[in-house]
Amino acid sequence: MSGFDRAETPGFQRREVLAAALALLSAAAARPAFAQAYPAKSIQLIVPFAAGGGVDVVTRVVAEAAGEIIKQRFIIENRGGAGTVLGSQAVAKAEPDGYTLLAAPTTMVINPALRSNLPFDWKTDLVPVAMIAKLPFVVVAGLKLPAKTMKELEALGKSRPDPITFGSGGAGTVAHLAGEFFGLVSGAKVQHVAYRGEAPALTDTISGNIDVMFCTLAGASAHVKGGTLRALAVTTAKRVSLLPDAPTVAEQGYPGYDLAAWVALVAPKGTPPAVVSVLNAAVNAALVKPDVTARLVEIGAEPAPGTSAEFAAFMDKDAEIWAKVVKQAGIKVD
Repeated sequence: MSGFDRAETPGFQRREVLAAALALLSAAAARPAFAQAYPAKSIQLIVPFAAGGGVDVVTRVVAEAAGEIIKQRFIIENRGGAGTVLGSQAVAKAEPDGYTLLAAPTTMVINPALRSNLPFDWKTDLVPVAMIAKLPFVVVAGLKLPAKTMKELEALGKSRPDPITFGSGGAGTVAHLAGEFFGLVSGAKVQHVAYRGEAPALTDTISGNIDVMFCTLAGASAHVKGGTLRALAVTTAKRVSLLPDAPTVAEQGYPGYDLAAWVALVAPKGTPPAVVSVLNAAVNAALVKPDVTARLVEIGAEPAPGTSAEFAAFMDKDAEIWAKVVKQAGIKVD
C-alpha cells in the first residue's frame, strides 16, 4: 500500500505487493555477509500490551505468516506497562541486529505530546520497518440516544446544557483523542469518560449511562450487528468492510476527519538496511496472503502493506496530527 495516505485507503494492488516483496527477499538472499545469514535464528518481537488485545492479535496473525516466509519463528513477548513505554524502551535500547523488534502501536508517536521525560525518542532511537495494519474505530450509541448521525450528535451537543459524554478504553488512547478531535472539528461540547478497557464502556453505552463511545471494530461490531448499539460513523476516510453500511465521519460533513490506530514493525536504530528490507518484504508478502487478509478483516483491522520509507513518512505526518489534537484539546496524562 503506497504512502499510507489518509485521504485514501493505502494500497498497492495485491499482485504488485507480492511481486515487490518476493523480489526484495530474493535480492536479500543474494547479498553476502550479514544479509545472507539473516535471519539465522528466531526473532524476539515485543508487543507493548498484555496478550489478547487488538495489537497483540494482529501482530500474532502477521508474525506467524511472515515467519513461514523467512523460515524463522517470531517469538512474541508481551511487555505492557507505562502506556507502552516499557516494551518500546526495551527495543529502543536493544542490539540493532534484527533479532529484537517492536510491534509498535500508534501510542508510540502520540506519547511525546502526552508525556514528559520519556526514556527514549522514537525518531532517533528506532527505525521504521513496515506498517502492518490500521485499526479503525466506530462511533456507537445506545438505542435511546436521539442522535442517529454525527450531525445530529453535534446538534445535541450544542443544544443542551451538558456536554456529550463519550467513553473510551482509557485516557490518552487513540479512541480518546478521536472523540476530542470530533469536539474540535464540530464545535460540540464533549466530555471524555475513561474506562479500564472497552468492555465496561460498551456496557454503559448500551445502557445509556454515556452518550457514545469511540470503540474498536472488533469490540463493537457484534453489538451493532446484534442490534444493541447503533453505529453512527467509522473514523477512517473510507468505509470499512466489517461494517460496510456505517458511513464515515468525513462523509457526514467533517472533511479531513480520518483517524485510526495502527500497528507496525520497528527496529532499533542502526539495524542494517538489508535486514530492514528482508523484514519489510516478509511482512508485505504475509499481508497479501488471502487467509491473513481475511483474518485481519475479521478482527477489525485493515491490512496496510508498503515500503519502509512510506511508513517513515506516515509516522511523521501522524505524529504531527496527534500533537495538534493533544495541544488543542489540552490533554495531559502525566
